[in-house]
Amino acid sequence: MSNENAAVGDVRRKGGLGQRIAYACGNLGQAAFYNAMSTYFVTYVTSCLFVSYSKALAAQMIAVITGLIVVIRIAEIFIDPLLGNLVDNTTTKWGRFRPWQFIGGLVLIVLIFSGMFGLVNVNTTLFIVLFIITFIVLDVFYSLRDISYWGMIPALSSDSHERSTYTALGTFTG
Repeated sequence: MSNENAAVGDVRRKGGLGQRIAYACGNLGQAAFYNAMSTYFVTYVTSCLFVSYSKALAAQMIAVITGLIVVIRIAEIFIDPLLGNLVDNTTTKWGRFRPWQFIGGLVLIVLIFSGMFGLVNVNTTLFIVLFIITFIVLDVFYSLRDISYWGMIPALSSDSHERSTYTALGTFTG
């Protein structure tokens, strides 16, 4: 597009190859995080986390965690629009999206998969309380990261074809 044909105030931008690759690679981490939580987490909870418990107590603990996940998924229907609003109204020197990409929840996932560093075998009640708090915070930060990642596309370009390219690349790497 030459300068003569560009309208005044036209903000169409075409991302370079490096920007496209960087955006696509960003979804690799996002997808790895999601897959760890959606696939391995269920296996971890049902077969590894409560091995030292009696079968009856382990079944109760698994039921509590499963119930928590169901409640959180239902609550996300109402919470995600609020989180999207939070991302849209973020103003930092790093931009609107970058803080949420960095905060993302990596530290919290370590807490979840470590059994709160052995607390699961020491104090069941305290473990459940801390697990619920940690899982909720982890889910909120994951949602903030996911919303900011996909919400970044309109900020990268106003051209619908270019936005489609970013969406396709992000989906492909995920």
